[in-house]
Amino acid sequence: MKRIIAYALLLGLFSCSDSSLKNEDKKEQVAVSNETLVTEVEGMVCSMGCGGSIRKELKSTGAVSRVEVDFDEEKEKQIVKITYDNRLISKKEIVDRIEKLNKGQFSVSIIGSSYIESSKDEDNSSDKPKVSVTETSFEVPSLLDILSSIVVQ
Repeated sequence: MKRIIAYALLLGLFSCSDSSLKNEDKKEQVAVSNETLVTEVEGMVCSMGCGGSIRKELKSTGAVSRVEVDFDEEKEKQIVKITYDNRLISKKEIVDRIEKLNKGQFSVSIIGSSYIESSKDEDNSSDKPKVSVTETSFEVPSLLDILSSIVVQ
């Protein structure tokens, strides 16, 4: 019995638990897409894997609302169109993030960019496309709590 308690205490000391991450601590950031960047990306071997990793990386910034990959396996360079909020991320940051992926697998060239026009209605509110990013977290339960509940029973 003493060994079980000592073992449980040891596991509790080394278990992973981050009490600072709670589900109530969701942060919401609203990005207003106001620019589109068109790039050529060299080094992509597939649409799903490479395109997915680029999409995931850029969307994780909270400043990118859309990533469109025009993949053609016959071409060396693929067209990637990125819609983003230029107040939250720059073109250079976007290019740097893509080029750092997969140990530098991709090489990026900017083809062009354009601003997204927005119209204003009577009360001067903007009709700009918006993206809402919600950050959620997951807390790993403490092994000490689990083992102590088992030992007590």
